[in-house]
Amino acid sequence: MITITSVPSQSDTLYRVEITIAAFPTFSYFKEERYPGAPDNVSFGYGTIARALWHPGKMVAFGIMSGYIFLAEDEFGVPTNSPESLEYAKARLDAVPLQAIVSMQKNEIEVGLGMGPYILYSTINYGSKSRGRRFELGLTLYGVYNFKIDKGLFLAPEIRLLYLSYRGIFSVMPSLTLRYDLWKY
Repeated sequence: MITITSVPSQSDTLYRVEITIAAFPTFSYFKEERYPGAPDNVSFGYGTIARALWHPGKMVAFGIMSGYIFLAEDEFGVPTNSPESLEYAKARLDAVPLQAIVSMQKNEIEVGLGMGPYILYSTINYGSKSRGRRFELGLTLYGVYNFKIDKGLFLAPEIRLLYLSYRGIFSVMPSLTLRYDLWKY
């Protein structure tokens, strides 16, 4: 007796490394006042990020993300010795993410999660500049829909959500991203 068995052929598994850059405005909500007596807890800023992802032939990808985010800038009055006059100081808050990324991609849709520290830079300018730096844990969630514009080159709208734990900062960042498949094997 002869038995014929058919084994389905496995499709080619594609491994790839991609680089993505994004530019975006930020809309940030602060759980607590940015400074005592602040008129509101919402600020507007901007930023840019870059991420590198490795796709090990599956839907899941792993990588890193960094960049620069301007979160807030405020000008506020400081009382002086004269009761009818105020001097003004400026305060600024910037962030640099240093995050590990896990994402899932299916066709043109990608959803990812970034976890890790943000370096927050605080600057106060009141006659002279005073600077401070602190590490803060943050989570970044993003979703992308990629449009292919050339072989290995994609343009995409992206929505990014950021949460910084210690200060309770929640930011929404509608982004425009450019992705390039750097290496396929």
